[in-house]
Amino acid sequence: MSISVIQGVLRIPAAQDKIRQKGIEKPGFPENYTLIDVETTGLSPYRDRITEMGGLKVRHGEVVATFSELVKFPDSNKVPTFITKLNGIDEAAIEEKGLPVQEAIKKYREFIGSDPIVGYNVNFDLNFVYDLAEKYHLTVLNNDYVDVYRLARSFYPQERHNRLLDCMHRMNIAENQEHRGLDDCLDTKKVFDEFHKLFKQEHMLRAQEAVKTLDLTSEWPDIVKQTQAFHSPFIHKKVVIAGDLDLDEYELTNVVKNLGGFIQEEVGLDTDYVLVGDHDFFRTDVTELNKARALKKQGQNIRTWSESFFLNVLDNWARS
Repeated sequence: MSISVIQGVLRIPAAQDKIRQKGIEKPGFPENYTLIDVETTGLSPYRDRITEMGGLKVRHGEVVATFSELVKFPDSNKVPTFITKLNGIDEAAIEEKGLPVQEAIKKYREFIGSDPIVGYNVNFDLNFVYDLAEKYHLTVLNNDYVDVYRLARSFYPQERHNRLLDCMHRMNIAENQEHRGLDDCLDTKKVFDEFHKLFKQEHMLRAQEAVKTLDLTSEWPDIVKQTQAFHSPFIHKKVVIAGDLDLDEYELTNVVKNLGGFIQEEVGLDTDYVLVGDHDFFRTDVTELNKARALKKQGQNIRTWSESFFLNVLDNWARS
């Protein structure tokens, strides 16, 4: 079994069902699309919640419909203080105005339909929306997409930061970013439209070439490691593989090494990650997993990842 990235998508025969079946990133400027942005309580779709969904339906470059809903969950709608300070969304607003999550995601998924999706750092939004759509048994969110952040990095390769706000400043669009779903959609469209006017062939080629296609298991030359492993989740990390995984351990070892990590035989005081098979994650008889749990209780910053979680982390890197 080989592990590869093809056009930004992680490909793993016999384990493909462990990762989100999202669409393919296709840098470009479609005339018809849906632009999305979600606000959340944090960065992890596994731990955090969507608080607001925003969207624009665009036809021939013009907005023909908008979507804006706060999202209310049945158990908890608490919002971290720093998030409320950022965008003004708090628990009271969600409880008063929020649409129940099942209704909200159904409406949002229908609004997106089969359109190409556009967004800023849009893989982040896709993960949250994909997981909610899957939870409520809706149509799989496998639409192809355009990441405006990719376009920004292509157009401004010399800049260290290319956040949405950075582009808004450079293009004299606005001084501040609202960090609200619909407002950010409108600002993203303005940036997207400006890029459409300004892009030359060299910019588009740079963006298209930045979408990864790589064999992750064969040994990379040093120059490839330097360029591809820079934003890797494993750069300078020490990793222990434990339990029974569906992935071939030799190939998995090469993946970690190519991405700047180090494989350890046993869990120690300097271990960063322990990777275990999905069926092993809650077992109590896996020696290295038990060591990791004990060190975590003692305050060590060591993480235990199931195989599925690891593969989705890897897929996010592949799409970055």
